[in-house]
Amino acid sequence: MKKIALMLFCIAMFGVLVVEAQVKSISGTVTSSEDGTGIPGVSVSVKGTTIGTVTNIEGEYQIDVPEDAEILIFSFVGMKTQELPITGTKLNAVLDPETIDIGEVMVVAYGTVSPEAKTGAVTQVRADQIADVPVSSFDKVLSGKLAGVTVTATSGQPGAASQIRIRGTSSINAGNEPLYVIDGVPVMSGDQSYFTNTSNALSMLNPNDIESVTVLKDAAAASVYGSRAANGVVLVTTKSGAAGVTKFAVRAKYGVSQLANDNNYGTMTPEQLLEYHRTGVRNAGANPDDPANANSGMYYPYELLSRPQTNWMDAFTRLGNTQEYEISANGGTEKTKYFTSASYHSTEGVFHGVSFDKMQFRVNVDHVINDQLKIGTRINTAYTESNDVAMQSLYYANPAFAGMLILPWTPLHDENGMYNLNIPENAYTNPRATAEYDDQWEKQYRLLGNMYLEWEPTTGLILKTSNSAELTFGEGRRYWSDDAQFEPSADDVALQTSNSNYRQLTTSNTASYSTVYNNHNIKFLAGQEATMYDYYSYYVWAPGVDPDMPYLNTSISDTDDADYDNSAWTLLSFFGIFDYNYLGKYYFQASYRADGSSRFGTDTKWGDFYSVGASWNIHEEGFMANLNWIDFLKLRASYGVSGNNDIGNYDQFGVYGARQYNGNSGLAPDNLSNPELSWETNTAYNIGLDINFLKKFNANIDVYKRITSDMLLDKPLSRTTGFTSITTNIGELSNKGIEFQLESKILSGEVKWNVSMNIARNISEVLDLAGNDQIESDYSSRLFYVVGEQLFTYYLYDYEGVDPTSGNALWRTEDGQLTSDYNKARRYFAGSPEPDWYGGLSSNVSWKGLALNVAMEYKIGNEVLIEENRYLNSDGYNWNSNQANTALDYWTTPGQVASNPKPIYNNSTNSSGFRSTRWMQRGDYLRIKDITLSYSLPSRITDKLNLGAVKVYGSGYNVFTFHDVDFWDPERGVDGMGFGIYPMTKTYVMGLDIMF
Repeated sequence: MKKIALMLFCIAMFGVLVVEAQVKSISGTVTSSEDGTGIPGVSVSVKGTTIGTVTNIEGEYQIDVPEDAEILIFSFVGMKTQELPITGTKLNAVLDPETIDIGEVMVVAYGTVSPEAKTGAVTQVRADQIADVPVSSFDKVLSGKLAGVTVTATSGQPGAASQIRIRGTSSINAGNEPLYVIDGVPVMSGDQSYFTNTSNALSMLNPNDIESVTVLKDAAAASVYGSRAANGVVLVTTKSGAAGVTKFAVRAKYGVSQLANDNNYGTMTPEQLLEYHRTGVRNAGANPDDPANANSGMYYPYELLSRPQTNWMDAFTRLGNTQEYEISANGGTEKTKYFTSASYHSTEGVFHGVSFDKMQFRVNVDHVINDQLKIGTRINTAYTESNDVAMQSLYYANPAFAGMLILPWTPLHDENGMYNLNIPENAYTNPRATAEYDDQWEKQYRLLGNMYLEWEPTTGLILKTSNSAELTFGEGRRYWSDDAQFEPSADDVALQTSNSNYRQLTTSNTASYSTVYNNHNIKFLAGQEATMYDYYSYYVWAPGVDPDMPYLNTSISDTDDADYDNSAWTLLSFFGIFDYNYLGKYYFQASYRADGSSRFGTDTKWGDFYSVGASWNIHEEGFMANLNWIDFLKLRASYGVSGNNDIGNYDQFGVYGARQYNGNSGLAPDNLSNPELSWETNTAYNIGLDINFLKKFNANIDVYKRITSDMLLDKPLSRTTGFTSITTNIGELSNKGIEFQLESKILSGEVKWNVSMNIARNISEVLDLAGNDQIESDYSSRLFYVVGEQLFTYYLYDYEGVDPTSGNALWRTEDGQLTSDYNKARRYFAGSPEPDWYGGLSSNVSWKGLALNVAMEYKIGNEVLIEENRYLNSDGYNWNSNQANTALDYWTTPGQVASNPKPIYNNSTNSSGFRSTRWMQRGDYLRIKDITLSYSLPSRITDKLNLGAVKVYGSGYNVFTFHDVDFWDPERGVDGMGFGIYPMTKTYVMGLDIMF
């Protein structure tokens, strides 16, 4: 037996030696003739044989060919095929574009894809579309640029996060934000602050470091991310270095900001307000000129106008400013390439006491160790400091709300020149004083580091490991100073402090194999990922600190209160992707992922997610030969299942929380256990058509439907159980819609003009709520989830206007009659904050170094609820305060048709009550989102200055908004509501970019 084995071994070794003697290794790089960048996925084959390979992500290849091989064939969809003679062991190829610009190659899940090869619904924003916009985080500039993607602001505050929805809202209680993946690593997102609203995790990135942002919208594109792909995926790719001499870029910009107010919204003038109050007193049967009514609050003589008047919104606001400075460098050799940047961003808000500062540093390095090994790292660090005031609520210290309510004849300063605190109509609170003397800030230190190692042991096989750490360390402080309080007691001088720590560790390990057999291109990828996340925070409440030393150690220890929070979750994943195409005409992709989440029970923690997608390049068929006006035509279809586990980390357990009872510490149940709690799933269908025609127009249209089932929903319980709800898998929700995007190169000569537009419609419907017809949301009975209705539905009292005879508010009753009795008003499902249509428009014109870019966004058919106007159009209910100028059209005489009921001193008719359609308005808007005018110096000048390029520009952000909402701005978050929000701002900047 040993002899036979030895003989077989010798034969095998002889065969290997013979083969080695008959083959030789050829390597090289395939690049684009347009920009010199490497092209991934190019088929490289030996003419007349079945031997072949494909280029890697850098455009590099290595292939073993027979000794007598003469020609290599290089082919790639959208590029002209090349045949080159083999003249040595090094052979580079440069491909020319045929119909598709190589710049359109997109980064997708675990790789890249060309337009001809994609099977899923994928769209992209390039670096030049986000670079000059004056924002603190890149997510804000996506608005209106991508079909099917909505970016909704909940606040205009510097550093605040936006709400992004991809193809609608897919869940009621679980998360609805997309998964963000930066350089291949899933990262944290959202607000990470304790006291402020200005700690958006995505603000750690410098928008100028971004090469592209790709959005994966359908299951074929996103499902490989499994449990986190239910709401779509946003892939961010940062810039890499290029071989050659080091190139530097220096950028500087400075700008100013002001409140966005394109509807002339504001308060009544002192004269208008006085007449309003006098009318309200007379409607109550009293005399506003009788001094005897002073104690009752009905004395409003004209003498009030002779006093010094204060415009409180002017007192609380200022001209904000933004400044940003940056330097970056990229370069390297064929073996080592690097990109590095450092930036400083500072924004002073339009309200006193509001600011956001950020320092950021990045290093990206890629190094080729040898022909088989490659290593690289991506490290981004940031420090942010945000100062805040009490916003986002109807709170007396909120300047956006108080500025509309404080009476104009109330002085800003007292007789000593200090800020006046004797303001009874605003609970003796002066927001100008709180901004000056109170503290409310958050400091955060952030790190996102990723290192990868890539090994290609043999042609076509690539093994890669990528490991990352994301850390956020936060420190917060909130202090109520005695200088901002009218009559402070010892306990009123209070301090709150916090310390928080976010940590997320991720390892991703993949093996991919690509091969070409005749005209069959095949690629397999298998991978494993694991993520560990934990969070902890300390919070201390210390009333009675010494105003001269407002720190914890000066408080009275027995009144202090402290809280500790610790939370963690883990995710383990295994996945695979199969890609196939034949002749560059027919493409197929399938993916599978298994996720195990610690957020679910022992028997239900694993979920299976998968997708299939196919596409047909119709333009490659022979029967299309005579249709010369069609350059590209692709039909796509996909189906897949993804998941959602974005809930509390311990919702499956019957957890206990700390309590104080009768002076003793103890534990009490916080929620009921549900060991059967499992995955919320999204089943999605998509059909798409991509077409390029007349060498000028690129268009795509997608029709989709997705069903959310086994929703992670808080099911209401009878309060007799001791709990109000339990998280369980019940209910079903659908989203279906259509998207259309068109790009056109109208002019391409000396004058270049590119125009793009997109429009989308998404229709949601609640299909099932586990036997319930409707479930109340968490918004004080204003918003409901109703079977057969859109996901968000307002449930309001039916306001029908003003009775021209009496001036009273009119309401519709259940039997359809009109009544002035609020208690008889019917309540019905009145509207939804979800738009019927949404999208954007953009135009880019350039000529001899001059360029003008304009971008717009719009929403049509949505409703918003402006319930602040209950106090600002109160008809006398909120008596001793100023009123909005939208209340001026009020009833005064019989027969008059007016918008608002008559004002009555201390009105008790509920004409301005909550949950009324009176405060619901159409939220349609068209916004000129940003305008940039730039000029780049001609090369004949920059060459003399030894500079690569010089550009000067001016930009405007939120330039003008056309809308009919009675408020500063029509945006109020996904749910269409919000209280005391920081209004949107307009920003104008000047900038200078120098490359050398």
